[in-house]
Amino acid sequence: MLNKKIYNCHTHIFTIDHVPDKFLPPVLKSLAKKIVSRKFVRVLRKVGFRDWSELLKRYYFFMKIGEKGSQENIFKHLQGFYPSETAFVALSMDMEFMGAGKVPENFDAQLLELELLKKKHSNHIYPFVFAHPERQGIFDIVRHSIEERGFAGIKIYPALGYFPHDPRLEKVYEYAEQNSIPIMTHCTRGGVFYKGKLSTERRTEPRTGEVYPKAKNSVFTDVYSNPERYCQLLKDFPKLKLCFAHWGGANEWDKFLMNSWHDEAKDSWFYKIIQIINQYENVYTDISYTLADPKYYATLKSFLISNEKLKKRVLFGTDYYMTEQEVSERAFGMNLRGFIGEDIWNAISNENPKNYLNL
Repeated sequence: MLNKKIYNCHTHIFTIDHVPDKFLPPVLKSLAKKIVSRKFVRVLRKVGFRDWSELLKRYYFFMKIGEKGSQENIFKHLQGFYPSETAFVALSMDMEFMGAGKVPENFDAQLLELELLKKKHSNHIYPFVFAHPERQGIFDIVRHSIEERGFAGIKIYPALGYFPHDPRLEKVYEYAEQNSIPIMTHCTRGGVFYKGKLSTERRTEPRTGEVYPKAKNSVFTDVYSNPERYCQLLKDFPKLKLCFAHWGGANEWDKFLMNSWHDEAKDSWFYKIIQIINQYENVYTDISYTLADPKYYATLKSFLISNEKLKKRVLFGTDYYMTEQEVSERAFGMNLRGFIGEDIWNAISNENPKNYLNL
């Protein structure tokens, strides 16, 4: 079988200037600049500083690659891991409203650079515009990005402090459904999360009015990110082209693999996403970050061999450059490809991405 063009459907090329200045406490920011080994991060986890170790690890790699000066420099670095014809979905991030301080470079400047990159590398980059409900005029920003700037899709990240079906995003969803515009949403426990005060308003489910109890921000993130939160959204917009990034995350794969159907297996986000995919014709998932761990290769292959519908809805993505602490970018794709074989590889890295991106 001839090698087909690879599409990596989940990457980031934003710079450190797009990250809030208080994203990490100053003491950890100082430490992060000195960290050069994975061993140090593992030690932090073992002695009970798991949350800090995750933040430290994330910030270190923000700086290591994010300080390359421009999105174009980061994009060139990413390209160097792949065949020359490879194409990438570049997911913008709007972190101004996450309660972690000021963002050195404003959101429009980030989008402008992505627009210029699209013009320069039209067949190799597919930018997604971030849709944050607190961004003034977000619908107009999304529409302008898609229709005038050449963006290919929309990125949302509810863990930054809002429910997926926030009414301020309703016009965005309606527009996306009518025009078959793909949406990528973060769907795993943890990750980057809202750091401000979780007010009653932020804890109130917009459809039902239910107020969720107070909890640590890092824990409440799971309320925002749970795939069940999208069920009502998909009832309202049943043809919405939506991808659940990370397929629920590693912990949820473990929950499925380690538990009986009578216990927690059916409640794992991994399995919930499969159920949603079976119900809606335009729902996808990607394997970014989660499949950095080879222990899940066999599970992926087993499901895609046995479920033809699911095989058509899974996208290859890595979550560059967030995965750099776990595995090198080149190893992620090559090791996975070698294990799952060319038939499945071409489905998730070429055929499915082209359908998702309307190519």
